[in-house]
Amino acid sequence: MAVTKETQLPKPIGPYSYATLHKDLIFVSGQIGIDPITNALKEGIEEQTIQIFANLKVILKDNGSDLDHIKKTTIFLTDINQFETVNNIYTKHFSDQFPARSTIVVVALPKNARIEIECIAVKK
Repeated sequence: MAVTKETQLPKPIGPYSYATLHKDLIFVSGQIGIDPITNALKEGIEEQTIQIFANLKVILKDNGSDLDHIKKTTIFLTDINQFETVNNIYTKHFSDQFPARSTIVVVALPKNARIEIECIAVKK
């Protein structure tokens, strides 16, 4: 079972766990850029992407991992023209090696978010 400290994350917008565990694997549900303090979606692609990484850090830390232990990400974008902006922010969050990654363009995301990121990580 995954561990999360509810007070450090936004309220879930549906019936899901922030993360589930299988042995040393951590499967993190797709995160959108919701601020945990206001429980509101951040404005713009940059702010949403930055907030997603902040939320991912909390989820991974609560489960014995960190961004450098992410092995696979999937990014969902509503506008492919934001690809370069997302890449610039994404690059700053990894210090060792980049995880495997897929980027998918979708028509819409929950709460009209512009981006959603899910990942699979391993425990430290």
